[in-house]
Amino acid sequence: MTGASLGLIANLLAPQPVTVLEPGVVPEPDYTPTSSKAPAAGELPEPAPEPEPVAEPQPEPEPLSEAKPPTPKFNRHGVGVRSGIVIVPTWILSRWFETQTNALCRGESVGNFARDKGLLRTDGCNFYVGGEYVYRHSKIFDIVGAVGYQSAKLPEGYWLDKGRYIGTPESLVAADYTDVDLSMLYFEADFIARAPVVQTENFELGIGGGGGIGLGILFGDIHRTGIGSLPDGYVPGQGATPTDTCQTPEDLGDFNRCTPRYDVSMDPDRTPPDPGDLDDPNAEGYASCDENGCSESDLNAFGYRNKSGGVPPVIPVVNLILSARMIIKDTVGITINGGFNTGFYFGGSLTYFFGKEFQSR
Repeated sequence: MTGASLGLIANLLAPQPVTVLEPGVVPEPDYTPTSSKAPAAGELPEPAPEPEPVAEPQPEPEPLSEAKPPTPKFNRHGVGVRSGIVIVPTWILSRWFETQTNALCRGESVGNFARDKGLLRTDGCNFYVGGEYVYRHSKIFDIVGAVGYQSAKLPEGYWLDKGRYIGTPESLVAADYTDVDLSMLYFEADFIARAPVVQTENFELGIGGGGGIGLGILFGDIHRTGIGSLPDGYVPGQGATPTDTCQTPEDLGDFNRCTPRYDVSMDPDRTPPDPGDLDDPNAEGYASCDENGCSESDLNAFGYRNKSGGVPPVIPVVNLILSARMIIKDTVGITINGGFNTGFYFGGSLTYFFGKEFQSR
């Protein structure tokens, strides 16, 4: 340790002089600077400037392009009723039958086209009625559950399988006098999309289509009675017609030219009917017929009027749909539908909508 260091330490340890003040005397402040930057004696230090306030950051506004529009509301649920007509065109049946009858919703008129396709008689109109529940998944897509009744009755007449007619009068023996009286209870689920064509606050119109699947439970029967061997005609009150009146498929359209007649080869009991039991008693065993059909009691008396066993109790229903619908004040819906399921159909429905909810995205 050097002499200078020892001297510094000695100075620090040496006792400092103490100034003794007289009572009531206040010492004067010592403004002697303690460093080179201290203010001179008698001068007050300048106050430090106050910092300027910093403005709080404002949140940035969202871009206009990302702003979401208000979500519209609409009634999601609907209940309604439906009805319409069903037609199986003759040109479809003609693929399997040389002759047939049909219900075409146009009276008794048989047009030339239908006659060329083997249509013998047309009368009546098959219809459907039902109820439905509509769930609007969105404003353009519906899921529809329906249950309903559909008639399937045809006028009585001769049906001749296409494969059994070979163009000769003798082959007309294969014709069956047929009575079709069927109906169906159906359950169906449809999926329909409609594009908006007109859309205002109180009215909307959409056009589109879709499809559906379901099941049909059949009721009723189909009865068949063979025309008999050597087909011929009979007029009640007059007797048998001159020979050779039943020669062509077109003749089958006239029940007095081609009349069902008892045929022992078709009767399992081989017991001919009593002539007195027939509506128009005759020993030849002809059924009594007019322009509308033949006596059911006479056909039953033959003993071989059979119920067809080829009718399934349940059938699948596949629905193809074209649809247009307008909704008024999001409450009343009027729909027009057309398409094909068991036949071509055309009809409509009236629906009440309720249950307003936000539209799904």
